[in-house]
Amino acid sequence: MTDPKANAAKAALEYVKDGMCIGLGSGSTAREFLKLLVQKVKDEKLNVCCVTTSLDTRMLAIENKLWVVEPDTISDIDLAVDGADTVTKDALLKGGGGALTREKIIDYDAKKFIVLVDEGKVRKRLEGNVALEVLPFAAPFVLRELKQYKPVIRIAQRKLGPVISDNGCYIVDMDMRVDDPKKTEAWLKSMPGIVENGIFTKFDKIIVGSETGSRIL
Repeated sequence: MTDPKANAAKAALEYVKDGMCIGLGSGSTAREFLKLLVQKVKDEKLNVCCVTTSLDTRMLAIENKLWVVEPDTISDIDLAVDGADTVTKDALLKGGGGALTREKIIDYDAKKFIVLVDEGKVRKRLEGNVALEVLPFAAPFVLRELKQYKPVIRIAQRKLGPVISDNGCYIVDMDMRVDDPKKTEAWLKSMPGIVENGIFTKFDKIIVGSETGSRIL
């Protein structure tokens, strides 16, 4: 038996081809993919470049000597590989690490977006924490507008005050049952002051890792 996250990442590695530009996601499962990608690039002498969805991933990629480029230097992202907090067959919830805006920009722009999860994150119904990235100035207005969902500003664990995203914004968390993911994603996106939300409805494949291998959801 092996690690479910590693098994999911190993399956996604099969989609990597020489010459690709790859979007690297954030979080523990995405880290497993990055580690395997580093080894594949070395072993097969691949020429691939990477764009990253967070400063954390950027630092890790550079540390491992992957070729990291800025979005304005490329024309296309061939493949994005990212994790998720909760998945159904139709939608995902992301944002536990606070990188949801950059993740959605990279993941949605990619020609192919592959999601990696373990069995424990698969649900029949999309519900749980819906993360929002919110302009600090707009936070009081957003909290008031969404008060029925009991939104709270995420507080940092090893610094005083709110978590600040890579974009200089607050992260707001709220518990929701999302019956219509596409409609709810668009509704939250349209609210002034919300930069992005953690409901993802555009992806190509979900790979679910287990201790014995992986499967496509």
